Amino acid sequence: MGTKKMRIKIIKFLKENGPQATNIIMDHINDTTRMGTTPNELGNVLARDKRLVKIGRSVKSGVLSGQYEVCVWGLAENC
Repeated sequence: MGTKKMRIKIIKFLKENGPQATNIIMDHINDTTRMGTTPNELGNVLARDKRLVKIGRSVKSGVLSGQYEVCVWGLAENC
């Protein structure tokens, strides 16, 4: 999947659902597209697009990995 289409899907998803954590965005992209994305590719898209801003962090807990933080992303005000 090209990053242009991925950016459009992410922005549409955030407009409909509000700020979301990185893992939720990745699950949405992987569920709604044929090829999906990798964590590295998604992180690069989120970090480099000026329309997306990091709002904060959320704690996620896993059975094997314990607790870790994920970033929460939202739309910039001019978007």
